[in-house]
Amino acid sequence: MKREADRLLAQIGRADSMIVAVKAGARAEGFVLGLETAGALRAGDAERLYIIFETALEDRLKALAS
Repeated sequence: MKREADRLLAQIGRADSMIVAVKAGARAEGFVLGLETAGALRAGDAERLYIIFETALEDRLKALAS
């Protein structure tokens, strides 16, 4: 699970366009939703992961915009 989360974060960080970044962010969000739905994560842990992915996506989008 951690390896996949790290892979998704790396995809967001490597995105070379806003579209690619948003797609990577959507995959990351779907990953967390799937884990939460399957009961593999507690609500607080899922929320922390959502925030980590969202922050990474926002940072990447800002970097791509400048």
